[in-house]
Amino acid sequence: MKKVDYSFKILEEILTMKEFATREEVIKVGETMLELASKGSYSDKVKADYKEALRKLNTLSFDEMNEIINILSSDEYDDDDDDDEEE
Repeated sequence: MKKVDYSFKILEEILTMKEFATREEVIKVGETMLELASKGSYSDKVKADYKEALRKLNTLSFDEMNEIINILSSDEYDDDDDDDEEE
């Protein structure tokens, strides 16, 4: 069975949630999500995944965050472009 690191999925969700103006804004959203997960009736594993996602966010500069956002966005657009070429 393949082990999945859900903290990366959470990190992706945070980064693609909306358009951010600053690094601090991204971190604030991550902290809020961690706080909600910590107070919720989630498993310790889920809570740890949110904590790890925030830890990973804190290691990134705003430029690096934007680079990840661009990569994630381009993957989605690449799939859409392929469909257009087939028509």
